[in-house]
Amino acid sequence: MQRNNMKMNAVKNAMSVCAAMLAATTANIAAAYPAPYAADVSTAEKRAGLTQRLWAHDVLTDVRIWPAERLKPEAVEKPLRFTEKELHESNLVIGDILNPQFSFFPAKGSGPRPAVVVFPGGGYRVLGWNKEGTEVAEWFNAHGFSAFVLLYRTNDRDGALADAQRTMGIIRRDAAKYGIDPKRIGVIGFSAGANLAVRLSTNWRERRYARVDEADDLSCRPDFMMPIYPWDLRPRKNPATPREGWKKTLEMLPEYPVDAQTPPSFTVQAKDDFCEIETALGLDSALRKAGVSSTVRIYPDGGHGYGLRRLGKATDAWSDEAAVWIRQFD
Repeated sequence: MQRNNMKMNAVKNAMSVCAAMLAATTANIAAAYPAPYAADVSTAEKRAGLTQRLWAHDVLTDVRIWPAERLKPEAVEKPLRFTEKELHESNLVIGDILNPQFSFFPAKGSGPRPAVVVFPGGGYRVLGWNKEGTEVAEWFNAHGFSAFVLLYRTNDRDGALADAQRTMGIIRRDAAKYGIDPKRIGVIGFSAGANLAVRLSTNWRERRYARVDEADDLSCRPDFMMPIYPWDLRPRKNPATPREGWKKTLEMLPEYPVDAQTPPSFTVQAKDDFCEIETALGLDSALRKAGVSSTVRIYPDGGHGYGLRRLGKATDAWSDEAAVWIRQFD
């Protein structure tokens, strides 16, 4: 009997430890993803409802940037693919983007406003609509900037650059309609979106596609760029096996030809980012050598993929510093 009681007590103690560990884990998750970032995705109905809420925006502002004849036949009617990959974090991940579009988020205030084009990240395979898109647009709105969130082509890096170039031309052409200043239009990107922001900012002199209309006669050079945790700007150790990472060098790949007319930059990276701080430092070094204004912020922790969300890491501070930096364009 005594032996049985001892076993029962041991089981109870083990269960108490497990319960405590589970409670601690739950608390950590709740702290990392406070409302509204933590979402209930326990049923198909809740996931569908959340997807609808996260996608909700003024769809009347959506602009398809290419005429149908410039797209693959299957792209014209193919719907966007909404995934459930990060729904639990209140982030709608979108894939199968073959017919690129941008959405407009206007700032309040009179007179032409400065503007920014937002490039969400996702490894050029998918795009994070909320965490690196709409939340960023709304943050800029709060600071007096109108914003455009671009859903550029996935699985097509050259196509994504063409999408970014054409979008800048369309926005400059239609600046009066949007109530923005065509001489104050910047770009911000996250991860692969940051890669695209740098690529556009260093490859704006020549369009990567045949002219469509008068929008393509206008400059697609951004007036400023903000690469946030940029990805893949430096040479790989072995291009055939990308998982091996990057060479420990500050030199950038030739496809990002920084020169004196590259726009001023605000770059962010964390020391524990898998993309490595040499990515931000290499960009900063190239910009400074070219005589371009460059501000870089390196934080001790924060990892990758945090967007504007405050998760109890050092990178929580980056948006406060960015808010000061963007005042020069307001």
